[in-house]
Amino acid sequence: MKRSAVLITLIVLLVFVEIKGFKWIPGVKGEELLFFPSGKFVQGITSGFDNLFADFIWIETGVYYGKHRMSDRSYHYLYHILEVLTDLDPQFIPAYTLGSMLLSDDAKRIDLGIKLLDKGLYKNPTYWEIPFTKGFIYYLYTKDYKEASKWFLISSYKENSPEIALKFATWTLSLGKGVEVTLRLYLQLYNMSASKIFREKAIKGIMKVLRDQAMKFQRDKGYYPKSLSDMVERGYLPFIPKIDAGQFKIEEGKILYEQFD
Repeated sequence: MKRSAVLITLIVLLVFVEIKGFKWIPGVKGEELLFFPSGKFVQGITSGFDNLFADFIWIETGVYYGKHRMSDRSYHYLYHILEVLTDLDPQFIPAYTLGSMLLSDDAKRIDLGIKLLDKGLYKNPTYWEIPFTKGFIYYLYTKDYKEASKWFLISSYKENSPEIALKFATWTLSLGKGVEVTLRLYLQLYNMSASKIFREKAIKGIMKVLRDQAMKFQRDKGYYPKSLSDMVERGYLPFIPKIDAGQFKIEEGKILYEQFD
């Protein structure tokens, strides 16, 4: 009986927050009302239930992102949503890692992605995933390999950090390893998260590397490679990237990703 009363209270509280606690933003549709809470208001009424409200906002973050990804690809309030979420639950690691990737890649706001990660580093100094993601963003989006190497090295010092973090710290400073490092980074991105969005971005990144190298092969040899093995044998790929959900291949002059049933 007590549990039911708590659930009913929480539902009522959520409805109250939706109606009273979220601001109307001029020029946006009414259904986006949920995404713009007054931070002080939310923290003032969620005492004891911060994590629950953080989960609620995380779900709404996905709704917001998905809606704009399918329409105008404009994510003006994404950082604000993630800021409120991580105020409520500072230990919600995916909000920092995936959130910074969405800000850097989709919203084209690398500065805000780094800012969110810096907040995560301050709140969660022992997690390897946050500095690793920061190194990833510096490597892929700013091409600042020295800074990327620094953050991969910091990540490698953390407890439970994968061995490859230290290798990335070395590889990112070495010449001639650009393709290998990029492929391995995307594979690590794929493996480090169960998030569908993270994995889709990793697959997309791997596909881009394979296409770029196949085009380079064609320019050099005068014909399109017949297989990925052909590219490896002739030095255009360091290895054939493999993931558990599918395979990459060349078919009819195109790089394809085939998902396993």
